[in-house]
Amino acid sequence: MRIIKNRAICFIVICMLVHLNSIILAQNIGIGTITPVEKLDVNGNIKSDTLKPNALQLLPNAGAGKILTSDVTGNASWESLIVAPPANTSGNVGHGVWGDCATTGNISEYDPVADSTGVAGDYFGASVSISGDFAIIGTPIDDEMNPNQGSASIYHFNGSSWQFTQKLTDPNGSTDDNFGYSVSISGNFAIVGAHADDGPFNNQGSVTIYQYNGTSWDWLEKISDPDGATSDHFGISVSISGDYFIAGSFLDDSSPNGDQGSASIFHFNGSNWELVVKLTDPLSAFTDEFGSSVSISNNYALVGSPYDDAGANFDQGSASIYQFDGNTWVYMQKVIDSDGATSDYFGSSVTISNMYAAIGAPGDKVGNNEDQGSATVFRYNGSSWVSMQKKTSITGLANDGFGICISISGDFMLIGSDRDDVGVNVDQGSISMYQRLGNGWQLVQYITEPGGNASDFFGFTCALDISTRRFLSGASGYISNTGKAVFGKIN
Repeated sequence: MRIIKNRAICFIVICMLVHLNSIILAQNIGIGTITPVEKLDVNGNIKSDTLKPNALQLLPNAGAGKILTSDVTGNASWESLIVAPPANTSGNVGHGVWGDCATTGNISEYDPVADSTGVAGDYFGASVSISGDFAIIGTPIDDEMNPNQGSASIYHFNGSSWQFTQKLTDPNGSTDDNFGYSVSISGNFAIVGAHADDGPFNNQGSVTIYQYNGTSWDWLEKISDPDGATSDHFGISVSISGDYFIAGSFLDDSSPNGDQGSASIFHFNGSNWELVVKLTDPLSAFTDEFGSSVSISNNYALVGSPYDDAGANFDQGSASIYQFDGNTWVYMQKVIDSDGATSDYFGSSVTISNMYAAIGAPGDKVGNNEDQGSATVFRYNGSSWVSMQKKTSITGLANDGFGICISISGDFMLIGSDRDDVGVNVDQGSISMYQRLGNGWQLVQYITEPGGNASDFFGFTCALDISTRRFLSGASGYISNTGKAVFGKIN
């Protein structure tokens, strides 16, 4: 009996040694399996507080261009796209999570779109705007009717994804108008700028207004500056809020100062849009390019002058704020970056919402990083606009262009950095999302495009609608400047 027991023990020990030897030789460890084929082979569920892999592969392999999504029970599966990026230009190509961003729960509803008829050099996404369940995306070099005449596309959120509904063009447009260089949408109105539209004069510029009739967007009116002249480029920038819109003419010789620039505010009187006032900077000089960027919200309007000289600092830039007093729009204040320097181009992008205004300076030198860029937030204290915070990217590098686009809506703010290098992808681009905390703004999410590529320039344009918490950003460099735009939602 003892001999049998000893033989059994020996057999077990020998088996263990054989398996141990195979594990040591293979350098694999198995849990729930005696034949591990990987360094750690687990047959069963894994529970871990933190995973820090250098690389991650989920099997079965998803292949190129698929999105990992989850159902209500938390089970994940791969969602196939129509065509794998970067070949996909077929419009809505996926709706799901934002890669690693989803792990924080800050953003969702990743939804990239492209013009199904787009070709290289169209620059779809060069301008974007969003309001409620509608969005508009500009394609200023689209050859829809004439070479480089341009177009703008309307998208509608159907409850689950953004769907293309209509392409807008100027029925009286012509070659090289760049219709769609600027766009804005608010309620039932959409406006599209064509800054190179000739009209009576070469490159005088125009703005076209469309109105939603409940089914489609109808052409309503085409407007130009009554005092316009050659190369004013009226419509280089546009912004609409309710019954008012503002359009910039950044090369308008509005005084003896050449290319000083101007911005015009129009009001809808119930049947058409009429000019209310033409704004200029009372302290401007030659080539300030006042009107390069504009923003209007309720009773406030903000106009950027990125080439304004501040003292000895050439092209430092500035922005001017105006207020509607019930009768007209009154000049309030010019704001600058108190730490600004030459070639900051402060005022390249502007946004205003309630008591907050923000101005981008994509040429700002941060530390030793040339053109890393910055953005400054101002707050109205009841008597003046006071600088509150200057934002820069904590991981920023030279030539990122942080501040090239900016958008505030409610308690959230987006700042684009279109030349940000993401991993090995040079100039893929990114967006930084901030949330207001008290009177300050804190970074809550660094956003990159999960399907991004080098030279996409994601973050060149951005827009945010707080009523739905949905946002939009253009990546006009996608596939040889064919362009795309990406929707998302703040959770």
